[in-house]
Amino acid sequence: MIAVPYIFSHDWISEGIKQESSLLAERKRTQEGDSLFEQFVFDEEYYRKFRELFFDAQAEVMDRFSAYMQYESEEEAYIFEESDFTIDRDFAFVLLMPCDYNRLYNKQVSVKTREFLIAYTMYRWLETKSPDEAAIYKQRADMTLVDARAYLEKRIVVRRKSAGNFF
Repeated sequence: MIAVPYIFSHDWISEGIKQESSLLAERKRTQEGDSLFEQFVFDEEYYRKFRELFFDAQAEVMDRFSAYMQYESEEEAYIFEESDFTIDRDFAFVLLMPCDYNRLYNKQVSVKTREFLIAYTMYRWLETKSPDEAAIYKQRADMTLVDARAYLEKRIVVRRKSAGNFF
């Protein structure tokens, strides 16, 4: 088995969501033309909400990747405290992949997982503010997680060698 670690920094994902929501918020206006920027941007003001939605997104990833997830041993104590902002900031996990897994896909799995974390969090942020926009992010989140899981299924194909010419 091949152990493949992944780490998604709290700050990196938070910045990605802030950027994504800012790009969306810049375009949002009332019918009278007033800016809705303050309603749609997801920044440091909503730190507690970000942490909640980030954990929700992590649970989705862990569920989807569960067949490959390396779990803690029973001897290692793990205490989860959702309200303590000093622990569990980053999302880290290890996947145990079969020996014929194509390691070249590690980057794609990482990129798609990061995309999912941002899209899913945006979906949850927008579901009460703008259901149409939320649906777009939900669809994006679903597709990126499917893509990430598909990369985990890639294997190295051993081609049969033949003697002689192929002509």
